[in-house]
Amino acid sequence: MPHKVILALLAIGSFAVGTDGFVISGILPRIAGELDVSEPVAGQLVTAFALSYAISAPVLMTLTAGLSRRVMLRGSMPAFLLANVLGALAPTYGVLMGARILAGISAALYMNTAAATATALAGERYRGRAVSLIIGGLTVATALGVPGGTLVGQLGSWRLTLALVVVLALPVFIGLFLVLPAVPQPPVVSMRDRVRIGAQRPVLLAVLANLFAVAGCFTVFTYLAAFTRATTGMDDAGVSVVLLVFGVAGAVGNAVGGRLSDRIGAERTFTASVSGVTAAMALLAVLASCFASESAAVAAVFLAATAAWGTVYWAEPPTAIHRVLDLAPTAPSVAISVNSSASYLGVALGGAVGGAVLDRLSPAALAWAGGCLELVALALVVLSRVSAGRGRRAEAPARARPEPVREG
Repeated sequence: MPHKVILALLAIGSFAVGTDGFVISGILPRIAGELDVSEPVAGQLVTAFALSYAISAPVLMTLTAGLSRRVMLRGSMPAFLLANVLGALAPTYGVLMGARILAGISAALYMNTAAATATALAGERYRGRAVSLIIGGLTVATALGVPGGTLVGQLGSWRLTLALVVVLALPVFIGLFLVLPAVPQPPVVSMRDRVRIGAQRPVLLAVLANLFAVAGCFTVFTYLAAFTRATTGMDDAGVSVVLLVFGVAGAVGNAVGGRLSDRIGAERTFTASVSGVTAAMALLAVLASCFASESAAVAAVFLAATAAWGTVYWAEPPTAIHRVLDLAPTAPSVAISVNSSASYLGVALGGAVGGAVLDRLSPAALAWAGGCLELVALALVVLSRVSAGRGRRAEAPARARPEPVREG
């Protein structure tokens, strides 16, 4: 695959962004305790990051369409660094919320530009693997960055966790100025055209399926610490182990998802991934509702289910990107930004649904709610296939029909 060094640098940047976006879930109890808010309220920091990412991605990618990808990458990373410095020093919940919003905006600019840059550098033949490598930074973040950052927060302070993100992102900021080459600039696409492309029925169904698939996962993942404690009785160290298992499994799933997407098609791989997450959610829901205890057997089954969940879920993000690229091949940057917005709207929806469930029901109900959202995603996949089949039949060329026989 060409430009491996540049792609690796971009992946390290996505590792920093992923650590920042996901690690809050592991340190929610610490943030809630120090800033004197409830855990569901602290969980809205995840929602704020995700919403700012989702909303800013298409808007800012349009407003900055005339700028080169090199300028975009070099500008978004210092803003990301500033957001985490402000977060680490935040004296109140309100200031921390503002820092998380800035972090979400800068992360949106970086990730969308990095994914588009990777596909441009890698070429058509390696597109699935290039996207998988960038998304791989996020999965490695769940494997190493999130449990590591969570452990730092538990042993020291959640502020040290955000400082760790700054340390991770700083070398990327320097590397972008030293080795990043000029990248071919795609045609400028207006907001109207972005909306038009995103509103096309096949694309809309694809991004909605992705939105609900992500929402189902993050209904549980955002509050994984509370869910783990309620189901297994594990302490903070145990939660770090659960996060590590989920992340390592996710790294495997991401690599497999990218390759399967290239080999058997994005549609089939995406469907298999969402089906797998639905099954994992069902298993976790039954375990939490019927067998919750501090026994070693429950802990073992919980870890096995978490590993399965992480594997099948993280096969989905590169596949979802490949899926919308197939549906909108003439506007790859638009396809990526629309899908990215859908993903982070899913994170926001999952955080909001999970917070409501945790506040009004119980931790055990989180997996049931997540499973229901995954079923919605599966229904949208089926609807998408039915719609695509009808479209193909409607577009069958008239010349394929037999010509009437003329007499005379």
